[in-house]
Order: sequence, then structure tokens, then C-alpha cells
Amino acid sequence: MMKFILPLITGLIGLLVIAMTAPATAQESPTMTDEHVARIKSNCRLAIATLGFTLEKDAPVYINYNQTYYSISDKLMARLNSRLTLNRYDATQLVGTASEFNDTLADFRRAYRLYDEAMNDLIRMDCRSQPVTFYDRVSEARELRQNVQDITQKMSKYIDEYLTNVRDFRLENDLVKESRNE
Repeated sequence: MMKFILPLITGLIGLLVIAMTAPATAQESPTMTDEHVARIKSNCRLAIATLGFTLEKDAPVYINYNQTYYSISDKLMARLNSRLTLNRYDATQLVGTASEFNDTLADFRRAYRLYDEAMNDLIRMDCRSQPVTFYDRVSEARELRQNVQDITQKMSKYIDEYLTNVRDFRLENDLVKESRNE
């Protein structure tokens, strides 16, 4: 276990050094100093290994999230919405939230695919011969990864919203049943 942790920590430190010492935005990369370029070149193998490790760890997380989101959509939301509609209940809010959830799920899948492609391109790249391009692509991959994270947070909000809508629906319809029984 320790022989995996040490290279990981070293790799992360190397990437942090590159990220901290290089310009903050991709547009500024042409003004990188010779020192920044040399640092990227000297840490190239370590950076590539760290990116590969990151991608390797992200893949199962994506798979789990994707399966969970699909199950929530297909096995919970769609089935409840269908049952309510078949029983002639007004499930407009639930259907609307489920629709937004499904659209965002498609965005999540697209965003991860773009991130995955960018990371695979980075791993195959020769950062010693193209350090500035490598740095720019690392910045792009970082933005793509953040986009995946942002969409994940959006998905969580839709799940919470759907749950709130279900509770409201239940409360509303329990009150209707009580008034009919009186």
C-alpha cells in the first residue's frame, strides 16, 4: 500500500508545483517562463502518471453515479410518475422535475465523455516536447472535470426537489382523502 501512496503524493506535489508556478489561465501560457517550461519537462513522467491515476480512480466513480442516476430516473421517478398519471392524479410538478433530471443526466454523460477524452489525450501526450500545450490541456481538463462536478451537484438538487415534490404531493392528496371521508 505504501509503495502506491508515495508516488501518488509525489505526483500530486509535482502537479501542484506546475499549477502554482505556471500562469493562472490558458490565455497567459505563451508568457510562461523558461523555469515553468523546465519544471513541466522535468516532472513530465510524474504528471502523466498522476493524470493516469486520477482517470483510473474517476472511471468507477462515474460508472456508479451514472448507474445510480439511471436507477433513480427509470426505476423511481418514471414509475411513480406513470402510476400517478394512470390513476389520474396531477403529477405535473413531478413530471417536470423528472424531465429536467433526465436532461441533466444526458448533460452529465456528455460532460464526462469530454473529460475522459481530454484526459486520455493528455496521458498520450509528450509533455517534454510540448510543455506549453500540455499545460494548456491540463487546464482544459481541469475545467471539464469541474463541469462534471457542477452537473453532479445539479443532479443532487433535482433529486432533492423531486423528493420535496413527492412529499408535497402526498400531503396534498392525504388532505383531499381526509376531506372526502368527512
